[in-house]
Amino acid sequence: MTIIIHGENITESRKKLVEIIEQLQETGVLVERLDAKTIDLPILENKLQKTDLFGHSRAIIIEELHSLPRSKKLTQMVEMIANSKMQICLWEKRDLSATMLKKFPDSKVFQYKLANSLFIWLDSLSPKENTKSSQLQLFIKAQEEQDEYLCFIMLIRQVRLLLQATNNDKIAGPSFVINKLQSQAKQFTHDQLLKLHSQLHALDKKMKTSSNILSVTQEIEQLIINL
Repeated sequence: MTIIIHGENITESRKKLVEIIEQLQETGVLVERLDAKTIDLPILENKLQKTDLFGHSRAIIIEELHSLPRSKKLTQMVEMIANSKMQICLWEKRDLSATMLKKFPDSKVFQYKLANSLFIWLDSLSPKENTKSSQLQLFIKAQEEQDEYLCFIMLIRQVRLLLQATNNDKIAGPSFVINKLQSQAKQFTHDQLLKLHSQLHALDKKMKTSSNILSVTQEIEQLIINL
């Protein structure tokens, strides 16, 4: 059976992946994790064996298969997985389309979406003083519905996209999203965004070394106030 875990809420999707791996291991199944970027067709064919040399049941976790560029290789890999009788779990950090999911008709699917409140908050970000109160309220709503660390990750992503917009770099995504980013970016100077990006990088380093005094939520609130 194939299990598919997908969606931009990577915090929750990772939790589900860990849960599935633990369930498999508790039943004596040997679990192997593969990064789709590092395997080719012969390797995948070899891995799609239900047992090892000692007769142990096996399962494989394949991460980010659908992040690979469209190609004959990807099509063949999808077909091999869809036709396999082995226990397979696909983990994707993006939302898969109905067309992509249709290629795995007998799969069990878990989708983890990001809350709309998160995007509403990110879209509200602005250095304008008269909007700070509103931005803080929207952030509070977002972090109530999503993990605070996920809010932090998405804030970093938003700032990077805004920097791309100010540099007139190509941004992937629907036209309405790109237009919205370009409009929001005009509220900032390039130096303001660079400073914010630097602050986020410093905060990320503090969090990884457990040297931050404030919580993630409090740190983000301070960033909003000081925009």
